[in-house]
Amino acid sequence: RREERHGMSDDEDEPEEDWRIAKLYGVADKSSPEEFAALVDEVGTRDAVCFGSVMMDRPSARAHFVVLALIDLDDGSLAECLTARRALLKAAVAAGGAGAGSALLAALEGLLCSPATAVEGEARESAMTSFDEALKVLWEYEVVSEDEVRLWQADERAGRNYQVSGADAIRLHEKGREFLEWVDEGE
Repeated sequence: RREERHGMSDDEDEPEEDWRIAKLYGVADKSSPEEFAALVDEVGTRDAVCFGSVMMDRPSARAHFVVLALIDLDDGSLAECLTARRALLKAAVAAGGAGAGSALLAALEGLLCSPATAVEGEARESAMTSFDEALKVLWEYEVVSEDEVRLWQADERAGRNYQVSGADAIRLHEKGREFLEWVDEGE
């Protein structure tokens, strides 16, 4: 599923996938979190391909690579996948610098909502409906901070680099609002 592709695949509707995603996917289970984060930096983001288009925004491209290399909804719910990959995600976000957590959340929007992703049907609907649970996992395991969630939630266009529709963004950001209300009630 994550093989390297150059140009269009046999299915002409499927966009080109950046080679770095396959490289990161291939080493994720064999690397420590620190090694994985270092490799993310090593492969870089120059001329990054995101769903068939070149992406110039470094934090977005970096987050895109990390999300597509680590999260496969065939392995469970979004919250389960995030829990299983939390150490790698935490290291990658920490090494990504300022804004990396918000960029990760936007990349998750892209995973679920971009017209070019393979997430469809029940898996997509389930992940969108329970996105507040995914945010809770990321926050509880300190992958992203409350401030990063608030920054992402306040920008309904955060997923624009991933071709997320306005309607999908509103649904996910509403889940973000619900999560933040839960956090506020606990303080």
